[in-house]
Order: sequence, then C-alpha cells, then structure tokens
Amino acid sequence: MFQELAAGSPPIDPAGDMVPRYGMGTAAIGNLYRAIDDATAEATVAAALEAGLRYFDTAPHYGFGLAERRLGAALARLDPQRNCLVSTKVGRLLSPTEAEGVRHGFVDADPFEPVFDYTADGVRRSFEASCARLRRDRIDVLLAHDLGRLTHGERHERHLRDFLDGGYAAMVALREAGVVGAIGVGVNEVAVCEELLDQVPLDVILLAGRYTLLDRSAKPFLDRCQAQGVRVIIGGAYNSGILARDPQEADPAQSHYDYSPPPAALVGRTRALARTCATAGVALPAAAIQFPLRHPAVVCVLAGLGNPEEVADLRTRIAAPIPDDLWPALEARAPQQLILLHPDDNVMICVAPIAVGDLLPVSGGTIPAREGVTVGHKIARYPLSAGDKVIKYGAPIGSMTDAAAAGQWVHMHNMKSDYIASHTRSTVTEQRA
Repeated sequence: MFQELAAGSPPIDPAGDMVPRYGMGTAAIGNLYRAIDDATAEATVAAALEAGLRYFDTAPHYGFGLAERRLGAALARLDPQRNCLVSTKVGRLLSPTEAEGVRHGFVDADPFEPVFDYTADGVRRSFEASCARLRRDRIDVLLAHDLGRLTHGERHERHLRDFLDGGYAAMVALREAGVVGAIGVGVNEVAVCEELLDQVPLDVILLAGRYTLLDRSAKPFLDRCQAQGVRVIIGGAYNSGILARDPQEADPAQSHYDYSPPPAALVGRTRALARTCATAGVALPAAAIQFPLRHPAVVCVLAGLGNPEEVADLRTRIAAPIPDDLWPALEARAPQQLILLHPDDNVMICVAPIAVGDLLPVSGGTIPAREGVTVGHKIARYPLSAGDKVIKYGAPIGSMTDAAAAGQWVHMHNMKSDYIASHTRSTVTEQRA
C-alpha cells in the first residue's frame, strides 16, 4: 500500500509494508498565506523529488484546486512513471465564484469556493474532480477532510452522519475497485478520530498539529492507534509556522500557530524550547520535524514546502543528529496537567494545578487556560452546550446547565449532577499512577 519515500528509509510498519518517513504537504503551492507562481511550484516539487521525497499530500481545499493542478502538472513531467505516492482528500466540492483576494488563508487562488459535502455522491464527485486536476486515474491514499466538532460546530453531527451513512461506503467502494489504495481521514482534531475509530475501520489517519513539540494532546490517541495497528501520518509538525524557524532568525510572535496569530504563552514556550535545543547544539525546527516519529504509531511526517529553499532546509533538518538526552529535556517543558480517562469522555481531568495562561490540550489544539483549576476538576475537551451530558469514564455523570468553551472549567456553576457518579479525586490519583 505504501512505498518507501526517501533513500535509506527502513520499513517501520508492524505489518512489514514499506512506508514513508517524510513527505511534502502542498498547501503552500496552493498559495497559503502568500502567492507563488507556477514555476516556483514546479521547482519545489522538483527539489523535493531530488531530495528523495516520494510522497505528496494535497487537497481540493488548498488553493481551491490550485495545489492539485500544480502538483498534477509537475508530476506529469517529473514523474511520468508515477512512482510517487499521492494522497488527496474528499469532503469539499468546489463551486465557481467571482470572489478574489485572500480567502480562507489562500492568496489569489483559483476561482472556486469550497462547499462541504461528505455524502456518497459528494465523495465520488470530489474524487473524480481531483483525479482530473492531478492527471491521475488512481489515488494512493484518499482521506475525508476536516470532519470534527471544532471545524463544524453545530453542523458536526449532520456532516458525520452524511459520512458514515454514505461517504465512507463510497470510499470503501473506490478502494475495492482498485482506484484508491488506502482510505482514512485527514483532520486537525483528536476527538473525531476517536469517534470514527469506534464505528469504522480506517487504514490511515493524517492528524495535523496535535503531536508536536508544542502540542502533545494526541499522545493517548496514538497509543490507541499503535494497539489497533492504525498507521498515523503527522502533519503540521511546525504547528503551521511557529516552529519552522529558530526564534533568533524569525520572531515567533509574527508567525502562525494553527493558522492564527500565536498567543503570548505559546511564543514564550517556543522560545524556551529553542533555548533547550540550543544547549544541545540543535536547531528548534530540526527537533520539531523529527519529534513525531518518536511515537511508534507514526509512520510519516509531512512538511509544508513552498520553494526549493524550504526543501533544502528540510533535508538539513531531517539529517541533523539529535542527542538522545535532548528529548527528555524537551518533554520536561510540557508537564502533563490533564488526563483523558476514557476515549468517549468530553471532559479531561486536572492532575496538576493549572494557572491562568497555562497551555491546555483540547480536541482541536492547545489553548491558554481561562482560569486557575485545582487537581481533580474537569475541563471541557470541546465546546459543550446547555443540556449536553457530561461524560466521564465513558458514562454520564451530569448535564450542562450553561455552555462551556473548549478548555473551560466544568463545575457546579455550569453543570448539575443529575446522574449517579462514583468518581472521586482519589480515583484520579490512582489513574495517574
């Protein structure tokens, strides 16, 4: 299913398949944040191939077809034998538009507007359109893109139902027809991955931004993937930019974290991580791009590349030796304050005191704590509405009387204990041990 992507990369999948270690994400050649021309896009793909990369991840959303068009054109010329592995995504259809300028973070992109559609018909139409743009009649990996509550809010249940009632089966049918090699999801949220794995088998999961030097909220989920034999590709190892440059070279406050300006607490942590790396003679971006592969469930790390210079930087970073004792030092800068007691829980439990501004992992990323929280209390994993059940240890322990945002304290002021519960702080202590 997977092929080796870089010279000398060993097979690391438990099933024995040859799998990639690193690949190229193509949002940048779809003009994410900045416009580039066609020649630069092709030169970037050419440099990636020369560097030994043989895996390219794209999506209709990246430049609204622009990234797929550019990748397809480049590979048609540079890889006519189709030795490269390509993944793309379904879940959005492209509708013509006259809108111009910056849209959804993409600059001067193609004249289309993305429309969410996870139905069987939407999946088939998206796949056919992607094949045309990519100039391919087969896609190696097909991923359902951006499912999840934090992406869709109140529309999450409808989109998930559309996918499970039709879109997923359409992806399976494409795989069985031999026009798709593997199927899975490409998302930024851990919670929806847990939700999907409870209901359907997946070959692979592309999870962006949730297992990085700054955000390790996916660690329990990766443990589950390892146990179930699900392969994981990590995207967003630089958290969309903040870890891509050493703070001495570029001010992290002027970068992006999860596609938005970074809060001050994250800027401070980035600088602290860089100082720790410097004591070992390691550049922060090198540690950032190598870190995700330390988990055995992770088979590949994607790096977004937008010009040949960034490809050259990647080559240097993945080849950089990193002392074994640096990793524990970096881990020490991310103390665990919250634990998830059961995959179905919508709250996490505080196991170390939380102060205002501390960075908390929630299902969609890392956010600063809104208030101080003491040991034993609950934090919302994702937004909860009045009337929602509060799930702990996989069972309801109460219901919300008021809404709570992701990362907000769930306690007597916004919930009521109208279900039988026997969970105590001592149980939390035992779980932590």
